[in-house]
Amino acid sequence: MLKQNISVKDQFGIKYVIQATVDSYFANTQCFSNLKYITVEGEDIRPGFEMFFQSTLSGKIFKIDKIN
Repeated sequence: MLKQNISVKDQFGIKYVIQATVDSYFANTQCFSNLKYITVEGEDIRPGFEMFFQSTLSGKIFKIDKIN
């Protein structure tokens, strides 16, 4: 697995630059389906059905804003 910096927004519109763990195909495709999970404040969060990431610790919901 590889690491990639990405920007996400929470449900309040606050932006975060965080690390995502991606598979080896991500470098070529830049496709979100190759994104395995994001890490926010030490918590690894896997995507839901519509590529939203809900934290079980903070209750925040994150959406990918852009790939850095």
